[in-house]
Amino acid sequence: MTRYHYDFFGDLLVEVVGQDGRTDVQFRKMFDHYRVRSPDREPDMVIRETTDEVDPDVVLGDPNDYYGWTGEKFVVYSNDYMAVEPGWNHIDVTPGFEPFYLIYPMELKIRQAKVERQQALIHASGVSLDGQTTLFPAWRGGGKTNTLLSLLREGAGFLSDDRLWVGADGSALGYPLGVNLGPYNIGSFPEIEVEHDTTEDRIRHEAHEFIDKQVEKGASLPETAISFLNDTLLGSSNRDFTDVTSVYPGADFVEESTVDNVVFLQAAPDADNISVEQITTEEAMSGVTAICNFEWDGRLREYFHAYDALVEGGDMVETLDQVVQKERSVFRELFDDVRVYRARVPRKADWGEAGLDAAMVDMVSSFGDRDDTNDELTRRQASASSD
Repeated sequence: MTRYHYDFFGDLLVEVVGQDGRTDVQFRKMFDHYRVRSPDREPDMVIRETTDEVDPDVVLGDPNDYYGWTGEKFVVYSNDYMAVEPGWNHIDVTPGFEPFYLIYPMELKIRQAKVERQQALIHASGVSLDGQTTLFPAWRGGGKTNTLLSLLREGAGFLSDDRLWVGADGSALGYPLGVNLGPYNIGSFPEIEVEHDTTEDRIRHEAHEFIDKQVEKGASLPETAISFLNDTLLGSSNRDFTDVTSVYPGADFVEESTVDNVVFLQAAPDADNISVEQITTEEAMSGVTAICNFEWDGRLREYFHAYDALVEGGDMVETLDQVVQKERSVFRELFDDVRVYRARVPRKADWGEAGLDAAMVDMVSSFGDRDDTNDELTRRQASASSD
């Protein structure tokens, strides 16, 4: 059994008591920047991996997929489980439990501290290039990581790949989490070398990639079956987080900066080029609200409604709503003060072959030449050919 400590901005000290389960492994790779070896205080939150059985007195849901209350702990159960003591400062998880479903309530505690300083969590990558700091909010699969990699290759500094903190004063605080590189990221940037922990992992990966390239998914029943077996038997169920500076050693982490541009990325499956237009604060607010709800607030709200129904004196829905309301005020002030755009990005498997990497660099570089007083820019279209 291992013990690791992670200190997030001085706002939350977390101790993870692990057994090499998914939470233990993902925390080590994802939050390595925040690991401390000799903390100077007791942890604010303890997360413990366990194989103990859980036996709730009351259940909301099906026998194998439910919320429950043991009389001492609130339980989120779906084959694996998370069991939470009131106060959400002590959490038990089984080794197979989905780590992000634990990270969201953990990060809520950081969000509670930061909104008091008028800072909010946003699902976005962020870079600083040629003196301009640009954030890229997006849904999962919207192109945040490929955008980051395209700009890092051109010498940009990075604030984060996946999410970071923004302030009502126009500031951005870096959140250097490990990058979760998927096959589509690696395929678009051939200079990235995939590292494997063992020879078995390397062989499984190479076999999975070979079969995936040979089989056209959905083309026929046999090919669909082969594709399913390939993903099930050879595909990895764990995320492999990589430090940004190990991918591009020359990249600099930008701890804090002033935001110049915000570009909402939207996947455009039928498009052949990137198009960008300036949008209003209201459009930006609608976009960020949808993204935050999809990424963490929606799941948290479901957890907390069940918690409040089962635990006497539960008020977690109200707690979440207060944080969300304050964060929305931060977002509005930010969007009122900086240039905000929407970019529609073709969904291509290989950004290099499609020319999207160069197009993204050109788009971001052009922001530095734009004049806020030029009305023509308010609906300007910038596109890059995929030829």
